Amino acid sequence: MDDLRAANPSEHTRWLAEPDEPAFRELLHARYAQTYSYPFLYEPGGAVRLWRDGALLSLGEFDARGALLWHTGLWSKPGRDSLDSGLSVALPSRRTVMGRAEHEALWGSLLERLGRWVGFLHQNTSTLHVMAQRYASRFMRARPMGLVVNYTRGETVIGVEEGRGVPMQALAMTTVLAPPPPRRRYLPEGPWGEWLA
Repeated sequence: MDDLRAANPSEHTRWLAEPDEPAFRELLHARYAQTYSYPFLYEPGGAVRLWRDGALLSLGEFDARGALLWHTGLWSKPGRDSLDSGLSVALPSRRTVMGRAEHEALWGSLLERLGRWVGFLHQNTSTLHVMAQRYASRFMRARPMGLVVNYTRGETVIGVEEGRGVPMQALAMTTVLAPPPPRRRYLPEGPWGEWLA
């Protein structure tokens, strides 16, 4: 994935590195206080270990002053033909510097490059964040695949009042980056075969 991190994906985004970890922790705290499900990310060196191991690729949007406004992560696990998109966090008071065209170009380029390495990009978008689902559908070409009940417990999302204190549900969404080769499929004869066809 070093090839992916070799260039900044868009005018206002870049891959996070070790010097960015304090800003990442501040962003996480601004959105979740101390309630995020992975407490080690609040510790110095927590995100850096993931970045160094290649387990997490962190992409950030920065304003003209260099402040981190938004983060999204790509989780990688050895041996899988997919990445997991997650850890999408934005400042509650964020005023975006990226327009729609830049978001489209960003994800168009990222998805094309990711398709060289993996076939799928999966994510679980909290049902408290309808805009996150729209974003995933519009820019990441993700499609709904299922529902994850009780996705998280105890997380408090600052700036989102609906559902405070209740378990979050999540819409599982997938982007097909490189379709698998066509295979011959055998269907049983009779009504089940007709229904499956």
